Amino acid sequence: MIAFIKGQLRDIRADQAIVEVNGLGYEIYVHQRALSRLPLLGQTILLHTHLAVSENEFKLYGFLDQTELELFRMLLSISGIGAKAALNVLGAMAPAQFYKAVASQDEKALLRIPGVGKKMAQRLVFELKDKVAAELALTPPDSERSLPFNEVIEALEALGYSRSEVFSELLDLNNQGQMGQNVAENVKLVLKKKAQRLKK
Repeated sequence: MIAFIKGQLRDIRADQAIVEVNGLGYEIYVHQRALSRLPLLGQTILLHTHLAVSENEFKLYGFLDQTELELFRMLLSISGIGAKAALNVLGAMAPAQFYKAVASQDEKALLRIPGVGKKMAQRLVFELKDKVAAELALTPPDSERSLPFNEVIEALEALGYSRSEVFSELLDLNNQGQMGQNVAENVKLVLKKKAQRLKK
């Protein structure tokens, strides 16, 4: 209904930006990461918006880019997750970080989001893993490779790496067909690829 609002930033509150458009001031709820990225008062701002309608009130939620709005709406599609919880996710993680955590089933990363407990983290992974794979254009490991794939993740976790830290390298190797059946060799490949990326 309201795709975006562009106007003058008049005030910044604990969880809101007040934007003036043609003499009208709009209260727009924003997440915590966005608050630190807002322009100075008096400057022009454009926020991509989502209008939430309930029996008692209308609320506008604003985002500095379209990808955040898309993730917000994806989270709202999950039963039991409301606008406040969705904003908490975006306040704690950029969309790319969240997608990576879900795709790698990194519950520890998700548990660092305020208000997300173990059951919620598990639900996020279960409900969104397929959507996230499509969002990232990732090819999940096929059934023949899934066992060594999971074993490699477990071995890397035993070495102190989180799933999110090594998942990109692991997926690249898997999608390029470089993953074999030997777990130790696969671990070496992942660590070598990670070292190469760190040098860039």
